[in-house]
Amino acid sequence: MFTRTLKTAALATLVVVATAGASMAAQYAWVDYDANVKKKHHNISQTVNQVWEGQKVKIIGQWNNWYKIQVPGPDGWVKAGVLDFAPFPGPFPGYGYGGGSFCVNGQNAQFCLSAGY
Repeated sequence: MFTRTLKTAALATLVVVATAGASMAAQYAWVDYDANVKKKHHNISQTVNQVWEGQKVKIIGQWNNWYKIQVPGPDGWVKAGVLDFAPFPGPFPGYGYGGGSFCVNGQNAQFCLSAGY
């Protein structure tokens, strides 16, 4: 009985570890139009960077309708409407992301991870 329970636990652990790598892959989006990148997820927050139409950005966090992005220079926050999550937006065929994603709600933000490529 104990051996069977141990085998079941080991198998469950293996499944979690095997799927964790795929779910930890980054999620990317395309910038729909030029926009300011804010230090915090508020309109009145200090502008720390800019993004340009057609730029590919890495999503590293989410808070309501704001996304924290990683870009060259200081990272920061943009409103959701600035971003396009379509796999192949506009004139950029062959780029994008795929797979599923999951989100974790934290005290100060919601972080989403995706199995992308």
